Amino acid sequence: MKRDKIEATGLETFIANISPMFDSMSDQIATVSKLLSACHDPIESDDDLRGRMTLIDELYSHADSEDHAAARFAELVADRVYEYETATVLIPYSSQSEALAFLMNDRGIKQKDLADIASQSAISEILNNKRKMTVAQIKGFSDFFKVPVEFFMHGVV
Repeated sequence: MKRDKIEATGLETFIANISPMFDSMSDQIATVSKLLSACHDPIESDDDLRGRMTLIDELYSHADSEDHAAARFAELVADRVYEYETATVLIPYSSQSEALAFLMNDRGIKQKDLADIASQSAISEILNNKRKMTVAQIKGFSDFFKVPVEFFMHGVV
């Protein structure tokens, strides 16, 4: 019986102190509320996107590991960025020859380095838009360059 009275009194004291507690924490609560909103709410505009990107950088600057709370919040915000960019950013498609030429140039790869995938003459014809890649070549180039097969699929399917 005495125990129930102590618990009720403790709760009553807590309830009585809620208002002063929230008053003293109002700025912190507002900041946490904005953080949670940035983690949850969809991005509405490019200005909002830039703000979220800045927030991600700031959060990561406070994280000392992937498990740090700031890094976890940054990942949640990054998920909203990914959703927005997937829905709004148009990524131009390139031809197979442009995709292959880009990757070869970007990574310093020569035609002879790709001999296990296609002959130098076949690669030259692909690069000059005289030939389309075969399915086996698409898979081979995808594995070699560590890119999705879709990178080479424009105009094929």
